[in-house]
Amino acid sequence: MRKTRRDIIKTIGATTASALAAPYLNLAHSQGAPIPIGVGLPLTGNAGAYGPDMGEAARRTAAMINAAGGVLGRRLELFIEDSESSAAVAANLTQKFINVHKAQACIGYWGTPEGMSSRPIAIQNKTVLMVSSAANAITEGDTQGYVWRFQMKATDWGIVIGRATVDKLGFKSVGIMGLQNAFVLPIMTEFTARMRAAGRTVTDSLIYNPEQPSYRAEVERIFGKKPEAVFCFGLLPDFVSIMKEVYRGGFDSKVVALSIMADAEGKFVQAVGDKVAEGIRHFQPMPDLSAPGYKRFLKLMGAPADRVYLFPPNTHDQIAITALAMERAKSPMAVDWSKQIIAVGNGPGEQTDDVVEALKLVRAGKPVNFQGAGSTCDFTPNGDQIGRGMGQWIIKGGKSVFVEYAKP
Repeated sequence: MRKTRRDIIKTIGATTASALAAPYLNLAHSQGAPIPIGVGLPLTGNAGAYGPDMGEAARRTAAMINAAGGVLGRRLELFIEDSESSAAVAANLTQKFINVHKAQACIGYWGTPEGMSSRPIAIQNKTVLMVSSAANAITEGDTQGYVWRFQMKATDWGIVIGRATVDKLGFKSVGIMGLQNAFVLPIMTEFTARMRAAGRTVTDSLIYNPEQPSYRAEVERIFGKKPEAVFCFGLLPDFVSIMKEVYRGGFDSKVVALSIMADAEGKFVQAVGDKVAEGIRHFQPMPDLSAPGYKRFLKLMGAPADRVYLFPPNTHDQIAITALAMERAKSPMAVDWSKQIIAVGNGPGEQTDDVVEALKLVRAGKPVNFQGAGSTCDFTPNGDQIGRGMGQWIIKGGKSVFVEYAKP
């Protein structure tokens, strides 16, 4: 029987880190049952470009830890499933991870809808939720220490993009379009405020809905006022439709977007072609490519030295921080180890970007300050990650060319 793409994805999702660490399982397994970790990833849907590599990073990181004896003498067992870039599917997965697999950690969760739908479930069940979601609301309110963001908060996106616009790009007038989304709205609010504070003209601003049959009216309204640049904040599917309308209408304004819209691992250019994409600038939080932790991650992934991973380093760091916090708490229960996340991430302690070495230090009773692949893994008490930077690119000849890296 011929397998469909969905069958293949399910097969991939059903694998665990044990497959990569087979020679080492007997040691860890003999000392206790495996520690289950739920991994919800966008293997399909509008963020499907990122999920497979995020899953591979999780598998390789867990396998490396298992090869070194596991956590608390037990191996990590990953349950990787497709969130389909959907809030409803992600919520169902979170319930499954907790109630069926008995996971005390649910990681991955690429987008805001997935993170927001899973947040109350994790808190209610006293299970740690680690997300790559940016919406401010993810960590607002009383999360009881169970929700942790491995990403730049949405407001900070607006800060960096606004500063770059004023200081580097120099646009005097801008139009703004944004998707109706809890992640996008704080970016728009902060960016708009910074434009006006700097004396720049905001010619018009609007919110559009996802999956509209057409964006022609919105494009004509914003681009028709002829700002120097139009800033689009949203996701890949809507941006593809928007830019086709822009090209069809012959508008001259420069276009600035997010990389999850204008790159998406090359999916945007594939969808619209080189001519439509030419000259678009895009921004996205990213690892510090010069950091030792990121270089170590590239070796773990078997990737070339110039490979830029935006989201897979997050799943590596989520697995690493989970392992270190469990080891420090001497417990796999989230009610215990969630209290140790800041201790192993922020320090104080010996700095290391090697999770295996960090685990040795923790077992020896020594303080550790883990330096991740995606960031330095420093957090505020409410679970926001700090110190993360953002990259800027411009599309030339169908390729995204790196411009600069900056922090809030």
